[in-house]
Amino acid sequence: MDILIFEGWLDGISSTAVVIIGIIFGLFFIRVSKKRELKRLTYLGLFSIFAALLYLGVFLDFLSVIFTSENFPDVYNLVALLSYIFFAPAMLTIMYISMDIQLPKYKWPILGLYLILGIVFNILIFLDPYSSFYYDPPQNSGETLIDYNIQLLSHAGIFLAIMLLPVVITLGLILIIKSIQASGVIRKKFFLLACGAFSYGIFGMLEGFTAPGILVVIVRAGYIISFWLMYLGLKEAI
Repeated sequence: MDILIFEGWLDGISSTAVVIIGIIFGLFFIRVSKKRELKRLTYLGLFSIFAALLYLGVFLDFLSVIFTSENFPDVYNLVALLSYIFFAPAMLTIMYISMDIQLPKYKWPILGLYLILGIVFNILIFLDPYSSFYYDPPQNSGETLIDYNIQLLSHAGIFLAIMLLPVVITLGLILIIKSIQASGVIRKKFFLLACGAFSYGIFGMLEGFTAPGILVVIVRAGYIISFWLMYLGLKEAI
């Protein structure tokens, strides 16, 4: 039996690239952080790994189709849950970096708030995974991959936006302003960090609106590039 239409292959290959490259980037960032004693790079490495694992569900679905010609057993919307359980840890690690750079005095209260929001987010997706995520399994198993995207107007989707938007604003917009005010190397570092934050936030949100096809490859390429842009901004002590 033929497996996966063209869009399914693009979806599967691009999600596999995000998972593998994101984990490799993360381990590399952590290794560099140990050598240079840059704590923020450790957190960027963890963020890169968690953000890559946001594609774990679709990656496992792709592997299942490749090896069994059947979609991943999607009991309880498991493909979506196996992806989005990594959203809260990703937000905690990137918010640590943002607060450590800009508002270190308020770092721990903000992280405490994010921890609470992350716990609530995970409770919501596990209590009602069918309302939290799109659920449209393929009519013919193995023909396409299972849609794992979050319902942006669901309770879980609203909490996702509440956690994601402050990261884009604090690590993106504010750093753009700081880069304009600064000069030399510091300007470059702030600008790269801001570009990385914007790329992650914008392409992460676009993922929820993009159907499998050529556009999803572009979106996920931008998602991967965001890790490297933030690394370039953090690799030297600020």
